[in-house]
Amino acid sequence: QQQQYNAIALPSSTTPKCFGCQCSDLDLPSLLFEAESGRVNAARCPICGMARHGYGTEGVCQSRDSKSCAASKAAGDGSSRIVRSQFYADAICCASEISAINDIVKPIKGVATVAVNPTTKTVYVDHHASVVSANEIAGMLNEERFGARIVKDGARVPLLSSLNKQPRSTTRTGRSHFYVQAICCASEIQAINGIIKPLEGVSDVSVNPTTKAVYVDHNFDVVSAKDICDALNLEAFGARVTKDAELQAEKEQQSSQTSIPTNIFVKSTFRTLDDVGMMSVGGGGNDEDAIKACLLEVFSKEHIKHIALDEHSKMLSVDHNPYYLTASGISNALNDLKYNISIVSDGGANGLWALSLMEEDDQDNVQHARFSVSMTVILSGVFWMVSMLSYVSPRLEFLTWAGLFSVVLGLPHIAIKAYRTFRRCHFDVNCMMLLATVGAVALQEFTEAAAVTFLFSISEPLESRATIRANNALSAIVSLRPERARVINPVTKDVVVLHASAVAVGTIVSVRTGDKIPCDGVVMEGKSTVDESSLTGESKPVTKSPGAQVSGGTINTGGTRLLIKTTSTSNDSAVSRLIRLVEKAQSNRSATEILVDSFAKIYTPIVVLAALFMCTVPWLLGPEIGRLWTMNGLITIIIACPCALIISTPVTYVAGLAALAQKGVIVKGGQHLESLGRVSNIAFDKTGTLSEGCFQMLHFKVIGDNRERKEVLEYLALMEEPASHPLSDAIVKGAANEQVSVPRNLQLKDHTILLGEGITAKVDGKTVHVGNKRLFERLGLHDQLPKDDAVLVDEWTKSGGITGFIAIEGEGIVGSYCVADKIRDEAKSAVKELKEMGITITMLTGDQRPAAMEIGIQIGLDNADIQSELLPEDKLNAIGGLVEMTLEQKKCWGAKRAVMMCGDGENDAPALALADVSVAMGEGAALAMETSDVTLMDSNLNKLVYTVCMGQRVLRTIIENVTFAVLVKAVVLWYTLDGKASLWGAIVSDVGAMLVVTLNGMKLLPKSSQKAETNDVLEEA
Repeated sequence: QQQQYNAIALPSSTTPKCFGCQCSDLDLPSLLFEAESGRVNAARCPICGMARHGYGTEGVCQSRDSKSCAASKAAGDGSSRIVRSQFYADAICCASEISAINDIVKPIKGVATVAVNPTTKTVYVDHHASVVSANEIAGMLNEERFGARIVKDGARVPLLSSLNKQPRSTTRTGRSHFYVQAICCASEIQAINGIIKPLEGVSDVSVNPTTKAVYVDHNFDVVSAKDICDALNLEAFGARVTKDAELQAEKEQQSSQTSIPTNIFVKSTFRTLDDVGMMSVGGGGNDEDAIKACLLEVFSKEHIKHIALDEHSKMLSVDHNPYYLTASGISNALNDLKYNISIVSDGGANGLWALSLMEEDDQDNVQHARFSVSMTVILSGVFWMVSMLSYVSPRLEFLTWAGLFSVVLGLPHIAIKAYRTFRRCHFDVNCMMLLATVGAVALQEFTEAAAVTFLFSISEPLESRATIRANNALSAIVSLRPERARVINPVTKDVVVLHASAVAVGTIVSVRTGDKIPCDGVVMEGKSTVDESSLTGESKPVTKSPGAQVSGGTINTGGTRLLIKTTSTSNDSAVSRLIRLVEKAQSNRSATEILVDSFAKIYTPIVVLAALFMCTVPWLLGPEIGRLWTMNGLITIIIACPCALIISTPVTYVAGLAALAQKGVIVKGGQHLESLGRVSNIAFDKTGTLSEGCFQMLHFKVIGDNRERKEVLEYLALMEEPASHPLSDAIVKGAANEQVSVPRNLQLKDHTILLGEGITAKVDGKTVHVGNKRLFERLGLHDQLPKDDAVLVDEWTKSGGITGFIAIEGEGIVGSYCVADKIRDEAKSAVKELKEMGITITMLTGDQRPAAMEIGIQIGLDNADIQSELLPEDKLNAIGGLVEMTLEQKKCWGAKRAVMMCGDGENDAPALALADVSVAMGEGAALAMETSDVTLMDSNLNKLVYTVCMGQRVLRTIIENVTFAVLVKAVVLWYTLDGKASLWGAIVSDVGAMLVVTLNGMKLLPKSSQKAETNDVLEEA
């Protein structure tokens, strides 16, 4: 130990530095907590692990081996230096394995030192990165079945070439997705976490056993998606990467650049039809030189790479850059010069030339789940059924031996998985089934053992079959992202086909009939219908004309081509946001799910220990009693299997999330589905939620004689143009309807939004205010309003309009206006249905009381349900009050009732964040969608009713599943203690319970053949 401390002692005159690289001095104390050999520490750099024999006063490696020293000091690519790699060897059981590992690793060329910590099953190897890699060392260990995986690859850690150079930032993080074939149930979650979480660079792991998906948040500069996948596959989990965070980051970076490649050359060929014409223009020399001179005179030499003419076949070939020059352009230029040329092959035809040199994007290629059963499982079942015939007649008792053949066929797969689990020092359902089968065989109960083997083996494919619809529904959502885009070349105006992910913002794309729109954008040319069902769930196409907004992933179903200018990249489009929200929702675990898992972790070991007690102690009382209780113990082991209980919750969430996503409703996780089922109060914002948010300016009146109508409208339009509120847009459009445009001769400064009141700014040095009555009462200007004008504005307000004023410094109020919004057609019916479900409805609005009352009465609200003239903080306080009220009403034995906030604007974000469950309208602000728990992609309030009903069904289904799973275990345990249970009966009940809860959860999905409307589903709910 003293040697270890001496090894890390540094001269007092220097600051702590690494001897061969430049590790942080904060890394130095970590050595004191690393359980390794002191002799090994003395032989390496105490911080980074580089091999060394001594150091000088400046803290630089002074190796006596000049070659090693040179390698140690080599610059930072890691190819010719000694590095320290760390491995986790699962098969290390005790210190006796150290000599075996040394015998395997030390003889490898390039290995300097080896240290083994049997307690943590860790192996540290100092090696020349250029001679032997960490992968090769792990491979050598795994040839001897040590189950090694790389925890830290020393070659991936950059070595700094100078002591003054700062390390490169490694803060690039992202979420990678994996499909893990070997996940059979939720019991695998612990094993997967045990493999991935110890990896350096991994920050979080989420597992969805229903869809066999694993989501990993990691620093991909430290550990790549492939490294994580390899770690899972070392344990035979059959993992593959479905989305690589690093590739996704590179795609996002590339998509911000020019979308069409500009440095590609293609070959086009032409046929020369007139020899006389060819010779007449050359002016001497051969035809090839003449054509080359003509082309280089017309076109830039940077756009033409090679020109060749075959005199015999009269075929002309030209290598040209299709971004700047097309084959038809070459043909036209030569024909204009009297060369009779025709195109034989166009290298830029169909616009596919760019795709051939672009990396294929397979990140979203999904495979639909399929049902399959292996032949060994089928044969195992056949032999089990034969062995069951032994119960028919004593003469057929010899058929019980067929059960042994069933075990031989079905058990190896279970045994291998159990072995790997035992190696990880875990205990899962595979281990339970192995013990039960071996115990039954030992008791010569071959038929019982065959039942356990076959029924458990068939349970996984049966469960997969039951969840296929949910998996395929989620896969279909991921498949919505467009793959290709037909981009208009800004130079040649030809169409170029690119991957949708390569299309930059501001690009013009051509969308033919039947094509998917690649990105969000604005229609520039053409009028057609677009199918938005992929986003909204509504099958009725929507007409789009120039100026209309379109969303990526929707389909042009009309008969006209659309030219669209993109406003986002493919990764930021509406369909990509939908996909990300669905993926995030699958990885979020609810409190109920965690509670069920926690219960299973306590319940399972207790029951297993009780079963082991039954299988051992009773033998002291005699063989007959021992045999009886051993069988009871084996049955109890099967009862301990928690699969049905654990799967009961996530399978319901997956079905509910998929069903809502198919209807254009995105819920960000199972916990929010549960909250939807407990909603007792809903607070609605008015503008854009209960109303369409499409304002129209109904009235405008000039007050006073100081300004003309056009002049006041110009001031009003100038003030409202920079604002983002729908009301501002309506005022600008209202001015435009009177041929009044935003004046550019007036200077606007200090434009400021006054929350809940209006806008203020300086126009040509004068302060101007635009806003509601509250603003002008605060400014003391409302009292100066002429009586007739005040009465007129009050009448506008009583009719349901939103009224306001404009005032100019030194002139007072110079104008008043009235803007009205249209109530959504479905608002009244949606509010009525929610009230019939026992939910209290409240409307929150910043409008004046008369306007708010008018709208509230139209949708069926009482006076007490309408809160008006609210600032954003007032809405926040209102939601806070409702949340506190539900807390006070909560009973000690019941769950808390939930408060929902439904809004669409940026000023709704604080209230959305405070509510128990928040809903954003898909047509609203992006901030509201990010803050909310639920997003209605098409802002249809009928979808909100459907969502609340689905939440109630999910909650009810979870209660049914958990109750059924626990009840089945209790009944089988009762029969076991009463001596009436059998091993095959226990496994049938276990597998049957798992299938029942799975199918019960899947009932939430609408039938694939049924294109039911939302109201049909509501009636069913």
